[in-house]
Amino acid sequence: MLLIYLPKISARCNYIFDYIFQTELGIEYAVTTDITEFRHYQQEKINYSFSRIDDGFFVKASSLLFENKIARQEIIVEEKNGMKVLFPNSNDDLGFDIFSAAFYLISRYEEYLPFTSDEFGRFNAEESVAFKNGFSDVPIVNISVQIFQMELQEKFPNLQIKRTSFQTILTYDIDVAYKYLGRSFGRNIGSLLKDVFSFNLKNIRERIQTIFNAEKDPWDVYDELKSMIVKSQLVSNFFFLLSNKTKYDRNLSYKNGAMKRLIDKIMSFSNIGIHPSFYSSVFPEKIIIEKERLENISCKKIFRSRQHFLKFKLPDTYNALLSAGITEDYSMGFSKIPGFRAGTCKPFYFYDLKGEKETKLKIFPVTFMDGTLMNLDSDEAFEKILQLLKEVKKVDGIFIPLWHNHTISETEEFATWKSVHDKMIEQILFTLNAS
Repeated sequence: MLLIYLPKISARCNYIFDYIFQTELGIEYAVTTDITEFRHYQQEKINYSFSRIDDGFFVKASSLLFENKIARQEIIVEEKNGMKVLFPNSNDDLGFDIFSAAFYLISRYEEYLPFTSDEFGRFNAEESVAFKNGFSDVPIVNISVQIFQMELQEKFPNLQIKRTSFQTILTYDIDVAYKYLGRSFGRNIGSLLKDVFSFNLKNIRERIQTIFNAEKDPWDVYDELKSMIVKSQLVSNFFFLLSNKTKYDRNLSYKNGAMKRLIDKIMSFSNIGIHPSFYSSVFPEKIIIEKERLENISCKKIFRSRQHFLKFKLPDTYNALLSAGITEDYSMGFSKIPGFRAGTCKPFYFYDLKGEKETKLKIFPVTFMDGTLMNLDSDEAFEKILQLLKEVKKVDGIFIPLWHNHTISETEEFATWKSVHDKMIEQILFTLNAS
């Protein structure tokens, strides 16, 4: 049993100790505020306080984890042994306060502070400490824990560490299930007239052939995905948008037969979850309504979720998800750049900074969203995916890509992206087999 001394026990310390010692390292630990008990303890021990005490492993503490307020922090980033660290120290046994650094990133502390949002009200990746300091594309928390582990084992050779293993979860957002299929007669006629007036002969041909079942809908990629997922035995989650129609929510109606048949098909080979609509972060009651629609169609209890547009506000949206019965969320990713929004590629429980408490909502961080790579050509995009995959593998994390059905279709607009997706799958399987 590892013993940790700290000047006072706090919810923040308990939370990040659980994440680092139990989730990451598989180490049982206890805490004490009794300095005499700590001094007499004969086994492995860590001193997390403001000054060195005898022979324990010393991590000099900042004040962050002992506060119960949200205030702008002076975040200093330095480079140590080729790695950037937050909350650096010069006179302890590690060189930085790993607990404050990990907590600051995983709790998304900076998203509780005032920030300039993007056009959709989302947190801007460019405002993050990760982007500003050039480490948004590495899981810095997991790397820091690896360094911490090595230093601990050097001091305590008998300390038993339980390693995690590399995994992947394929995820797909079904924003618009089909390009033409399932549309009402009036909607199809209206769209057809627009194509006629704009001389879009390709769309005219595709629409007519799809409507009369002469050709498969261009965005119907589900049989191919089923074959790939079943053959590879990879875990997958499909998230369905089932809101009323708005400017940003344009899927088929949840009452549509084609939509119901699609959900039934996906359930035969994959996990499913709700994709709460664009305005659900403003009107949280929509989450319950849309989740119940999916439950009624699937006859299953739905507990997985990902926000449409990755649009959420902390802590409000996450608390609304909890109130709706969601226990797993897959929204924690940057909306405009690939990389690690919370500094980690391993699941963690949402900590409500305003309520100062750990919750039961388990966050699965997204590694990248397909749209964040669209400013690159297909070769550059694949190289970026490969780099992110390698970073996740180095720390035995979970690689979670986010794709949309239309971006992996064989339409002229997205033809090269299907190739990128398929090469990604091949590389994932190669990495898993090599593990």
